[in-house]
Amino acid sequence: MANDTQSNTTTIKCLNCGTEFQGNFCPECGQAAETGRFTMKFIYENLLAAFISKDGGIWFTLKNLFIRPGEMIVEILKGKRRSYFSPFPMLFFTLTVLILLFSITGSREDIKSIEQEIIKAEKDGKTELVVNGSSTEKGRSEFFKLIGHTITFYNNHYTAVTMLTIPLFLFVTRAWYGKTNRKRYYRAEYLIAIAYSMVMVVLYRCLISLMYMFSRNVSDSMSNFVPLVIVAALTACFRKMLGFSITKTAWRSILALVLYYIILGIVLLSILILVFLIVYVPIIKQKNGV
Repeated sequence: MANDTQSNTTTIKCLNCGTEFQGNFCPECGQAAETGRFTMKFIYENLLAAFISKDGGIWFTLKNLFIRPGEMIVEILKGKRRSYFSPFPMLFFTLTVLILLFSITGSREDIKSIEQEIIKAEKDGKTELVVNGSSTEKGRSEFFKLIGHTITFYNNHYTAVTMLTIPLFLFVTRAWYGKTNRKRYYRAEYLIAIAYSMVMVVLYRCLISLMYMFSRNVSDSMSNFVPLVIVAALTACFRKMLGFSITKTAWRSILALVLYYIILGIVLLSILILVFLIVYVPIIKQKNGV
């Protein structure tokens, strides 16, 4: 008893922030007074806590995300944040899982074959014309190859595409979810709901990648439903926050996704044309002696 009293009254300097305090935890940053060396037991306990803890654990957050996503996000926006795993670290975590599954299951090789099929189909359809060696047809052939490369890049770098297009999702959702809600919520608060909805979409893509190991046909069929899953995820995460009905939220989510694909398509097409004009056209002209 005397030892406990003495330990609690001893002044300790926090090894994390340098604050001097008495007790078991730093009042400034919350770090424990006793840190000790890293052990395998410490690593195991921390990994377990990260997944199953009700105080910011991944599993606890995922359970609420799928059972009561709208309520969870409203609670986070109102200040109940320690109970849930932060949205962007969770998005990074799920994207990392997707990358690992993508590499392990062999679906990356399947995407490469898609590019080859596009190029082959274009060649088969234009065999006689390409044989003639005209500059126009060679240019068309190179453009189809560029489209194949773009599809491969998009799928192989889905993680980067997801992160880079989050601002685009922010733009389209704020555009379609109403002027009142634009005034009611900050852009950063929209991003919280977007990040959690993207977690749901990424987990669905993880399921597709896992399914690829058992049936390519089933995996391909599931891929066709990705846009529907995006709409469902946005609807689930934004409905309570916006105060809309399910039908109204879903309808506006569809319009937001359509706008997203239109803008993304315009951007990608512009990049394709620019790359083609700068890189491929001079090469084609050089080959034809122009």
